Amino acid sequence: MVSTQRYLHRHTDFVEAVTGSEIYGTPVDAYVRVIYTRQHGENWRFCIGQCVFGTDAGGTSREEYPTCIFVSQLFRGITLARLLENLTGKDGLAIAPDLPAVRLPTTALPNWREEIVPSHATPTGTPARRFRVGIEPNAIFSEGQLIAYDQPYRASAELHAKEFLRLNPRDSLPRGELTIEVPDQRAAISFQDGRIAIAHATVPVRLVGAVNGQTIDITGDAVATVDNKTIRDAELWLLTTGNVVIDFVSTSQWHYKYTPILQDVAREEKLLSLILNGESEICEFKPWIDLNNDKASQLEKTVCAFSNQRGGTLFIGIGKEGDIEGIAGHVRRGEDVEAAVMAYADAVRKRLRETLKETRCFELSVVAVSGTPLIVVTVEKARDINFIIQSAHSRTAFIRHGATSMKLTPLEMKAMIQASFESR
Repeated sequence: MVSTQRYLHRHTDFVEAVTGSEIYGTPVDAYVRVIYTRQHGENWRFCIGQCVFGTDAGGTSREEYPTCIFVSQLFRGITLARLLENLTGKDGLAIAPDLPAVRLPTTALPNWREEIVPSHATPTGTPARRFRVGIEPNAIFSEGQLIAYDQPYRASAELHAKEFLRLNPRDSLPRGELTIEVPDQRAAISFQDGRIAIAHATVPVRLVGAVNGQTIDITGDAVATVDNKTIRDAELWLLTTGNVVIDFVSTSQWHYKYTPILQDVAREEKLLSLILNGESEICEFKPWIDLNNDKASQLEKTVCAFSNQRGGTLFIGIGKEGDIEGIAGHVRRGEDVEAAVMAYADAVRKRLRETLKETRCFELSVVAVSGTPLIVVTVEKARDINFIIQSAHSRTAFIRHGATSMKLTPLEMKAMIQASFESR
């Protein structure tokens, strides 16, 4: 089995690994999320930390409970080199004025562990390098409920911590560890709808392996096709000329085991069923949403309305009569279709995150239904009433009535806020 992680026992190994990143000296945005804990009224102590570079991974926030604090902080225009300088410096990396700065112990460098995060396991679809190091060997994280007067009720501290850190539910909590994640923008594996290719390559790479026993060997713009509805096993490895693994799709790996094939088939059947049943309280169709005109507000209105009712699904690429039109037809002539579709999806996701108060209630993905790419926005009911934030002093809320998104009156908004408060 190919190893997708390694221990960096020597200082030179660590330096070589991080300086090889394209963002080592290039300023980008980074989100730092830290969980602090304390026992019996003692001082707050670092428990778990995470830094994610170059991706929109949530805003600045803070939730404080008697035994846990969850802090998310945005560092704009910081380099990986500067982050490491702060972490190893005398003052450390300041997260909040009243909380301990995050600082690496002087003996931390030999204990780094590097792992490859494949593109199918990241929210951006770009492979990443994840570096882990132990900071607090005696970190204690109390499981159970989280309750506080001015915070949302959390039935499970562990599940909330995993959600806060964007971990999979099956992952264990990295108590006492700091994780630094940087995108690997050299290339990625494109594996959708039975089409296998190399995407966004900036260096010479080769994709080798096999799917259901069919040998795959791709360079440049070559493409291979497989029947993605009958995949039993897949081993795809994207390598540089120096035999460095950049990305992989593997059904034999434990942590990032690739098992979405049957799920994709079931999901497509579920989406087709929704489409066939037509628009309703939990389903809406849009052939296309132009983000540059006034009708773009239909996007956040629909998602806001779903989140204030019982959730729902917004399809972009479906005609009003349920015709599966797709979104590829809106790509300008001469553009790379796949890249343009992903860029549009990113723009839709960005708009929703900027206009809605509650942004964890939706998930956006590009999905092929009947071989046609659509954007699917799956919305859950928000924990609290959701608003469209038009300005610092102007908020508007919508709710779903039948197949229509209706604006809430001030009295209705007040009643929903009161009901949400009383249910905590």
